Amino acid sequence: MPFANDVERELHFWKHGDEFGATDSFEYERLADTFMHGPRGIDTHECFRPGGLDRVRFDYGTRVEGIARTRTMVVRTFYTVSLWLIRRHGGQAGYFAYECGRVDL
Repeated sequence: MPFANDVERELHFWKHGDEFGATDSFEYERLADTFMHGPRGIDTHECFRPGGLDRVRFDYGTRVEGIARTRTMVVRTFYTVSLWLIRRHGGQAGYFAYECGRVDL
């Protein structure tokens, strides 16, 4: 299961599922799993946060971001990043660098 449990899958679906046109939490989970564990797209960048616990993927073209635990491969989140947040960090490269360097989680 890409999310830690059924509750996490449902919570993330209700929060972000409409961003992807997912009709139910299982479809949303499949999309998250494909994004995080499938081959990277040409615009998808990947990094590991300090300590190596999280793997971050961010697609510069679609603004989609996913985060997964490296040991368990559990998806922590999967969503479309707002333009406001990207601009706040000086653009996509700045936003991605910020996410890659986060330790405040």
